[in-house]
Amino acid sequence: MKTCTRRSGFTLMELVIVISILAILAGTLIPRVANRMASARDARRIADAHAIRDAIDQFYLDHGRWPNHEQNPAYGGWDVSQDGHFLAELVERGYLTEMPRDPVNDDTYHYRYFVFEKGAYGCRGETPFFVLGIKSFETADAAEKNAGFFKCSERNWGDEFAYVTGGGASWK
Repeated sequence: MKTCTRRSGFTLMELVIVISILAILAGTLIPRVANRMASARDARRIADAHAIRDAIDQFYLDHGRWPNHEQNPAYGGWDVSQDGHFLAELVERGYLTEMPRDPVNDDTYHYRYFVFEKGAYGCRGETPFFVLGIKSFETADAAEKNAGFFKCSERNWGDEFAYVTGGGASWK
């Protein structure tokens, strides 16, 4: 008489089905997680821009000048977050508690800063003025909700940046 011994475990077909289900779930969840991470990075960019602008404004009130900017020819003369020193000056003098860096901080995603001479591009004001911009957002939603605004009669920085702000001049 033969005894039938049965091995416990999964059959090949059961393993294929389980792996297929996991692959389908991963395929639907990974883009959602990646989009949420990009949205979080965009939110951080906006928060950083607001903190930087507040620090620049407070610096001006205390010192009567805008923080220095180091012109970088590779970026059209703009001081950029990945190598500029205007952020370091704000941290060193206590206007920012830590160095704000774009979450990606590369050639596509970074912050830019420039101090223009009084009256440049038709801007009205009694002093030089500054422009602070976020070069790019990762999500269309952030770009639609956070355009920012800074323009003068001869130049609209909103056309150059995903988000822009500034101070010390007006266009009217």
